[in-house]
Amino acid sequence: MTDILEDFWSEVLSNDPDRVLAALAGVSAAERDNVIRHLQRMAGEPGWREAQRARAQAALDALRASSTRG
Repeated sequence: MTDILEDFWSEVLSNDPDRVLAALAGVSAAERDNVIRHLQRMAGEPGWREAQRARAQAALDALRASSTRG
């Protein structure tokens, strides 16, 4: 299970919008909401490294861009 989670988060935090969206397409709506909340915490709360914050924000930006496209 750990490898699956590591692979999932590697994709979500990849800085590649297509990989982010593909990873999130494979989870339920509830899981997606949980991931988004976690990314928001990573991007906005203290305690995360700058690189982690930037990658979380990039994932959120990819999600936002995809929701405005259609």
